[in-house]
Amino acid sequence: MRCSKSSDTTEASGYPLQVTSVSVFNYIPLNINALIRMHKATMESQQGQQRHANPGKRSDKIIPPAVSSQTEECNDTIESIFNTMNNTEKEVAESLAKIRMLILKEGIPVPLESKQASLHTPFTSPTGYQHYRIPRYEQQRLRSQTWKMLLGVYHVSFTEYACLVKKGRSEVYDKVHDDTFRTLATDREFSTKVYEDSLIRVLNAFVWKEKEPTKKIHASMQHFAELPARPSGKNSLQFTYVQGMNVLAAPFLYTMPEVEAFFTFSTMIRYCCPLYVQPLLQGVHCGVKLLDMCLQAADPELFGYLRGKNLTAELYAFPSILTLSACTPPLDQILQLWDFLFAFGVHLNVLCIVARLMIIRIDLLQSPSPMKLLRTLPSLEARVVIPLTVSLARDLPPALYKQLARHPYDDCVAEELDVRVGSGINSLYMAGSVVAVAPPVMRPKILGEK
Repeated sequence: MRCSKSSDTTEASGYPLQVTSVSVFNYIPLNINALIRMHKATMESQQGQQRHANPGKRSDKIIPPAVSSQTEECNDTIESIFNTMNNTEKEVAESLAKIRMLILKEGIPVPLESKQASLHTPFTSPTGYQHYRIPRYEQQRLRSQTWKMLLGVYHVSFTEYACLVKKGRSEVYDKVHDDTFRTLATDREFSTKVYEDSLIRVLNAFVWKEKEPTKKIHASMQHFAELPARPSGKNSLQFTYVQGMNVLAAPFLYTMPEVEAFFTFSTMIRYCCPLYVQPLLQGVHCGVKLLDMCLQAADPELFGYLRGKNLTAELYAFPSILTLSACTPPLDQILQLWDFLFAFGVHLNVLCIVARLMIIRIDLLQSPSPMKLLRTLPSLEARVVIPLTVSLARDLPPALYKQLARHPYDDCVAEELDVRVGSGINSLYMAGSVVAVAPPVMRPKILGEK
């Protein structure tokens, strides 16, 4: 349904998927069969193009989807989907499926930008086309629309956000303040375009907003996982700030304006990975246990070699799981990976990490000290990791995949995996701080701060 505007509520810019007469279509991770069908169709299309270009040659290897050089044409295709009027839930589902297919096939196109050209000065790209410099929010507009659509964020309230900010410092303000200055500090693109004050306001407002408990199992996710209803008392969660949430908020603030970033970030935390941000980080501990299990299923040799060196995922993958790989540079690749995760489920981040390990498996197997390599993985390449992740998901035992899909929000998984969480934050420090992208020095004061 189209969200009506009022004095305190505004539509999220570029309201995604004009829906009428149906309930808001919230975030639903597709089941594994639907994901594989999309991937298979994509691969068959690409292999057909390859065979046409190279008669007689055929490859069964997973080929990363090529990023289309026709950026504007692809953009128009996605735009047309957003502008389609949907009158039934079936039509909404079909539109979502088309967008997910485009994300899987080629990602969300981002218009070119020239740092040298002025806003009104055209420049010529290597392909010979003329372009104009595009402000960041306009450049990321399509991604912003898509994220909000996939997460079910159809309206934002400036008045509500302003009221939360006016409440001032929360009880965890000092913790927030101590973490934010290190957020993606080595990424110049982020640090020069996103102000620390914005990050502090979003995280502090989140703490004020989440005073009321919520239910861990969102209705759409319960349907996806085919879980029985659970007593509301056990499903009640209380949210606050934990270290690592600053990194989770960072991509939203880079992609969209502050108010929209706040509501989109809050929705993602509540419904996609609520157990990741509980005080003991229960969901993250399940994630590292599942990573070991997935690696063992996918590559027993590599798993055995790392285990022989006493290396478990808790030692090298804790920050990447907690932050959905947002602590892994570069930023533009993080955004592409999140396109995929929001389309098909944030639980797939665990398999993305497994995929990155398998990409460097030869180096790991030949290294007498693999931990050195694990601490400095190669730069993320989303369009290489994504198809390999889909391949891993296809071959994963169904029971294991189901646990993987449920672990960010269902505490039954911890019981099934026999994960005992005593002091989750200790593991965070043992693995290395998720915000340790800058030297652990005393936090500098903000201008004007006493």
